[in-house]
Amino acid sequence: MSQETLLNALANEVKRGRIGAVGVSNYSADQMVQAHKFLVDQGVPLATNQVRYSLLTRQIESQGILAVARQLGVKILAYSSLAQGLLGGKYTPENPPTDARRFDRRFSRSGLEKIAPVINLLRQISEAYNRTPAQVALNWLITQGDVIPIVGAKSPEQARENAGALGWSLNHEEISQLERASRPWLN
Repeated sequence: MSQETLLNALANEVKRGRIGAVGVSNYSADQMVQAHKFLVDQGVPLATNQVRYSLLTRQIESQGILAVARQLGVKILAYSSLAQGLLGGKYTPENPPTDARRFDRRFSRSGLEKIAPVINLLRQISEAYNRTPAQVALNWLITQGDVIPIVGAKSPEQARENAGALGWSLNHEEISQLERASRPWLN
């Protein structure tokens, strides 16, 4: 099915009241512009673009996706917002995962050593707020504006912990520190 056919069908469903909005997933900046234009011509806005985004996956910034989303008024739904658990601070070079993640190079000794400065900064900031590193990482995403983290939880405890990212905000200096520390993950 062509994108035009798909977007036309979705626009028709919005007009019929069967769905409330149209969202896309993993669209590039150019694809988002094209989808937005097509939908606007149908009288339907493009609401969201679901993409991988976290402190350790910032390519949507360097690829222009975040800037175009802001320009068009499209919300970003950030999946893998804790980088498969890397940003929670649980895994270290001395404490690597024992599940399937152990085969992912990001969870290798060298991968965990590479992200250590980001994790250490998350820990430092989390202590100042009496929060967890994961809550700080999620709050950073929220401070990006028009970004909604999608967070998985394997237990009610994890869901409660993730909710602790709400109701407070990092200050400008902390946001800048996290941006600088995670700059290697722009590309």
